[in-house]
Amino acid sequence: MGITSKSFRDQLTLFSERGMTVNESDVKKIENIGYYRLKEFASPLAKFSKNSGEIIIDYTGVNFGEVITRYYQDKNLRIFLLHAIEKIEVSVKNNLASILGENYGAFGYLNFSMIGNRQKYTRYEMQKKEMQFKRQLLKSVKKVGTASDARMKRNKDADGFPTVWLALNILTFGEMVILLDILSKKNIKSIASTYECTANEFISWMGTLHLIRNICSHNSNIIDLSIKTEPLYKEEWNDFLFIFENDDNQKPTNRLAVVLAILKHFIFIINDKYKWNNIYNSINRISCNDDKKAKLLGFKDMEALKIFQQYKPNTIKKL
Repeated sequence: MGITSKSFRDQLTLFSERGMTVNESDVKKIENIGYYRLKEFASPLAKFSKNSGEIIIDYTGVNFGEVITRYYQDKNLRIFLLHAIEKIEVSVKNNLASILGENYGAFGYLNFSMIGNRQKYTRYEMQKKEMQFKRQLLKSVKKVGTASDARMKRNKDADGFPTVWLALNILTFGEMVILLDILSKKNIKSIASTYECTANEFISWMGTLHLIRNICSHNSNIIDLSIKTEPLYKEEWNDFLFIFENDDNQKPTNRLAVVLAILKHFIFIINDKYKWNNIYNSINRISCNDDKKAKLLGFKDMEALKIFQQYKPNTIKKL
């Protein structure tokens, strides 16, 4: 028997048959958002079981309005996270350009054998990465546009490469992460110290923020995030992060809460007056004052979420 198309009303009925509380008017939401998109946001609230090898989905106790709230707050949260990540991106680029410019001059950043980690990469690997970086940089320079042509001409070398201060401004977040990966331990330690973290923490956190930025930019689900490459975490986050405990060790959450902790560390140093209300409002609405829903975000419970909102990173503001 072939797969048949279901009407929007049939799709709403399917939610209802599986135990979800719905209203007739909710069919308009399915029309505009889509059944499978809403099912994605409903899944973390559902119970799953198996019957004769078939997966049974049970939405008992779940209200369709709650699913809609999760969908819209996820949408809002992506916008707010992008705003915070942009502040970090601009700050890191500016400080990195300053460090590289001061240590190696306007065009020294183009010489990977000079700025790079020779213990991590072979000479051949370094040359290959340098060539790939330069090729991509020239493409990015061409995309800047005619409005910046005059400035570009004044700040280029004979091969058309911009000064480090201009180059860092042009690079995408991903290209900056690639450049960070190649840098020597000394250079990474220098930029990391600006943000009062270790070199390993800095590299780990920048990789995580790059991932989050991509997820937000591509309109993917962020509130049910589960990070595969788990970022390094600070012990002071134990006050609010959910911790998995077993006989051998403790493992911190890999969900959204750890990302928010990383953001707070950077933002507090960059601007300790930053307005967090938009982010707080979104995660509060998603949690609905429910410990289980707060845990889905990676917090221990609602009390821990409140602790996070009052939390100020243990840093000395430098910028």
